[in-house]
Amino acid sequence: MARALGAVLALLLLIGVATAQAQNVVPRGPILVPGGVPNPGYCWAELKLFDTLRYGPFDFCRKRLAYRPGRLECAQVGERVCWVLFGGQWTLTRTPNSQYVIPCPDGPEPPVCPRMTFR
Repeated sequence: MARALGAVLALLLLIGVATAQAQNVVPRGPILVPGGVPNPGYCWAELKLFDTLRYGPFDFCRKRLAYRPGRLECAQVGERVCWVLFGGQWTLTRTPNSQYVIPCPDGPEPPVCPRMTFR
């Protein structure tokens, strides 16, 4: 009985230590202030993904409702993705920084671009 109680206490202690260590894990590096200049070490470029229920994510969207493959009516949006310390918590921010017009490829229809995508 004492041996089983000791094993349970050891297990609870191990779980407590692991939980405490997991709560202290944050990205190491300088603290970034929103609105400031982000550190290039914690920022990278990505293409914005547009989701559809039928076909999944696309890395481009169409500007018009009528989809015509081969026409310059599709667009890709580049984003700057950064880790920022905001209110004591690390937050992933996404800022659109470039737009590329591309010919619409053959295949399933991509989603229509959201209204506020283009300036």
